[in-house]
Amino acid sequence: MKLGTPATGADFFGRDQEMNDLWHYLESDHIRFPGVRRLGKTSILQRLADDAADHGLFAKWLDVSNIDTAQNFVTLLDQVFPENGIKRFLDDRAQQASRWFKRIQKIEVNAGGVGFGMEFSDDPAKMWQKAAYELYARLQSQPLLILLDEFPVMLEKLVQRNREEAGQLLAWLRIWRQSQGACRFVFTGSIGLQSLLERHGLGETMNDCYSYPLGAYSRKDARGLWRHFAPIADPKTSWQVEDAVIDHALSRVGWWSPYFLSLLLDESMRAARDRLEECPASATDEARIEVADVDDAYEKLLAERSRFHYWEQRLKKSLEPAELDFCLKLLTVLSRSSDGLTQRQLSSRLSRREPDPDRREQRLQELLVRLTDEGYTSPPDGDSRIQFLSFLLRDWWNRNHV
Repeated sequence: MKLGTPATGADFFGRDQEMNDLWHYLESDHIRFPGVRRLGKTSILQRLADDAADHGLFAKWLDVSNIDTAQNFVTLLDQVFPENGIKRFLDDRAQQASRWFKRIQKIEVNAGGVGFGMEFSDDPAKMWQKAAYELYARLQSQPLLILLDEFPVMLEKLVQRNREEAGQLLAWLRIWRQSQGACRFVFTGSIGLQSLLERHGLGETMNDCYSYPLGAYSRKDARGLWRHFAPIADPKTSWQVEDAVIDHALSRVGWWSPYFLSLLLDESMRAARDRLEECPASATDEARIEVADVDDAYEKLLAERSRFHYWEQRLKKSLEPAELDFCLKLLTVLSRSSDGLTQRQLSSRLSRREPDPDRREQRLQELLVRLTDEGYTSPPDGDSRIQFLSFLLRDWWNRNHV
């Protein structure tokens, strides 16, 4: 059972419906695959890459978060999809690739009939455009699956460095996607891609992709994760756990992210082991996780100041000081309410930080969109109430920031 790193092999659990859906939509579309942090997006991308050859696609998973120029992005794609690598794949997987082409045969492959609308020049700053066109001409008709992880992080860097170049790169990718070739892109990341595009006036550049947002586990999969891993995750003990205990754990976590569920299970096994070591007379032939172990584990997670420190540090890195102060106060106020608050209630509680009501509403709305995109807060529910997605993160924030 992986904690904080991508789940691969036997550690990958559930997500059967999501995998089936993604392969279905890939037959006809490129995909935007948004999802907040700690939902297992990277694990799913890596599973797509592992399974791609059986579907007839030569796949590469690429973390592009460190890319900050269009030239570097084009160079990366050129390097990871060499001509000889594609040829070897087609020789080894000819039958599977043939089936892929048959599934998408309703799509016309057009290797060179799309105009890019780019004027190539000798300007070194724009030489990437010529390389980009050559790359497109070489790859777009090939059965490739290009899995771009943390694409919004890359895009934000590009926009900050050179917005014009970022727009040109997005236009190039859009033309590639609309060329109706056999290649497929999947764009994902934990920063909200669409809100980022809209903030910079680029909202129409990726509306041709099919949007498939990743959600939390269903109750069935959330319970299944605990049932599956409790007996096998601890190398020394096969833990038993009753459904009532699992349901109690789910109620405490609140948001059924694979990461938070696994984190609480791991800590609950530790708490159960400590309990049995302290009271050997209570041990039975079957080691069991009890409700009290879950509650003890929850408290231990909250007591570790560094456990969720990244969530705070991420905001400090991405927000200007004045906006950061307003955001931290917003989250602190929200952490005090177990039932959440309406936007009007939040606005009232933030009036001292921003006296001007119109400006306060604008700042609040912009921050809530961002915090929702990045997994801190929920969208408004049926009663217009907003709350922390993760109860663990809410209670940690309340304990460390009030």
